[in-house]
Amino acid sequence: MSDGGENARTAGSTLEPPAGAPTVVSAGHINWDVTIHVDELPERDGETRIERLEQSGGGSAANVAVGLGGLGGRAAVFGSVGGDESGALALRELASAGVDPGHVLVDADAATSVTYVIVDGDGELLLLANDGANESFSADELDRDVLADADHLHLTGQQPDTAAALATTAAEVGPTRSFDPGRRVADREYGAALHAANLIFVNDREASALADATDIDPRAPAERVVAVKHGSDGATVHTPRGDISHPGFDVGAVDTAGAGDAFAAGFLAAALRTPEIAADGFATDPREYGVPLLVANACGAIAAETVTARTDLSWGQVRSMAGESPEAALLVEKRR
Repeated sequence: MSDGGENARTAGSTLEPPAGAPTVVSAGHINWDVTIHVDELPERDGETRIERLEQSGGGSAANVAVGLGGLGGRAAVFGSVGGDESGALALRELASAGVDPGHVLVDADAATSVTYVIVDGDGELLLLANDGANESFSADELDRDVLADADHLHLTGQQPDTAAALATTAAEVGPTRSFDPGRRVADREYGAALHAANLIFVNDREASALADATDIDPRAPAERVVAVKHGSDGATVHTPRGDISHPGFDVGAVDTAGAGDAFAAGFLAAALRTPEIAADGFATDPREYGVPLLVANACGAIAAETVTARTDLSWGQVRSMAGESPEAALLVEKRR
C-alpha cells in the first residue's frame, strides 16, 4: 500500500484538501437549539443568572452536514422535523449553509425537537431535550439512488432499525459508512449499524460502553477504524494495524456542544478526499490518518471556542488553528 506520499505532504503542509469534493449524506437528528450560558450550574432548588442566550439549528446530523459544507464537501441531510416554526427555521438555516435539505421529512403532526443546552463557565454542558419529530423518519423515506450517488453515508443517533437499514443499503450500493452513535450507544440496539460501518466515532466514555455492550473492541478493532475522542486531550485513531494519536489544541473552551460533530466533519472532509484512505473502504494503516486527525482536532477546538453547537468551519480556520501547533509538522513528517 502507498504511504500517502505526495498527497499527504500537500494536504498536511497547506491543509488544503485535494480536488474532488465528496458527496456525503448525513442521517440522524435535526433539532432547534436554545443555548443558555451561565456562570455555574445551580444546586438543587437553587437559582443562577443567564449570562447569554442564543438560538440556532442543531442536531448531530445537521451539524456534521453544515461542517462538511463549510469545508468544501457536498452535503445532504436526511432526518425529520415537525411542521412548526422551529422546523421551518432549522430547514432555512441548513439551506442557507449550502446543505441540501430536500430529503428531510416534515412531520406535520409533531413538534420539532428542541434541545436546551446549558453551558457553565468552564464550557461544560447540561442538556435538556424532547424527542419531538427528530426520529419520525425511516429508511423507507430515502430513495436508494440517493445513497448510490453518494460517496459516503454518515449516521448519527436515531432509531436502531433505521440506522441498520440505511447502513445495509449503503453497503450494497457503494458508499463508505461512518457512525457516531452518541451517548446512548449502550442503551440502543445499534449492533447491525455498527458492524456495517467502516468508521466509528466515540468519546472515551462511549468507547467503554461500546466495549461492554457489543463484541466490538473500539481500542483494538478487528475489522474497522475507530476514532476515539479524548476531549481537550485530543483523539486517537485505532485500526486493525495500530494506532495514531494527536494531543489536541489548547484553547479556552466557551461551549463544547457540537465539538464532536465538528470533529467528525473535519475528519471526513480530510479523509474522504484522500484516495489512499477512502478508495476501498477505510485504510487500516494508521499512518494514513495523521492529517485527518489533525484536521478533526482543529475543527473540534474551533467548535469549543464557538457559542452554540452549530459551527461554521473553513479551511482558513483550520490552517490558523493548526499553525499554532508544533504537532502539525510532526504529523506531516510521519506521513512521508
